[in-house]
Amino acid sequence: MPSFPRGSPGAGLLALRLGVLAGMLACNPVAGLPLPSPVSGFLTGVAALALVLGLFTSWIAWLAGACALLGLVHAMPDARAMALAAQGLSVVALALLGPGAYSMDALFFGRRIVRIDE
Repeated sequence: MPSFPRGSPGAGLLALRLGVLAGMLACNPVAGLPLPSPVSGFLTGVAALALVLGLFTSWIAWLAGACALLGLVHAMPDARAMALAAQGLSVVALALLGPGAYSMDALFFGRRIVRIDE
C-alpha cells in the first residue's frame, strides 16, 4: 500500500518534482533518442507536466531515467553529459521516493481501508 508523506517531506517531494521539471526542460533527456524534434519535445512536455502534477510519478520517472541514461551514453564527451547525469539521478530518486501527498497520485491512489467480513 503506497504511503504519501505530508508536511515538510511532502513539500520536499513537491520541490523535487519541480526541480525535475526544470531539469527536463533544460536538458531534454528524450533529445538523444532517434525521434523527430517535435516528437521529442512533445514527449518531454507531457512527461514534465505529469511529473509536476504527480500523475503516474513512479512510472514516468523510471522512463525519464532510462531516457536520461540513453542520452548520457550518446552525449558522453559533450558538456551536456553532467546535466543528464544529474537529471537521471533526480528522476531515480523521485521514482524511489514516490510523489508525496501533494500529487494527483495521492488523490487517485491514496490510502484505502480494507475490511474483511467473516
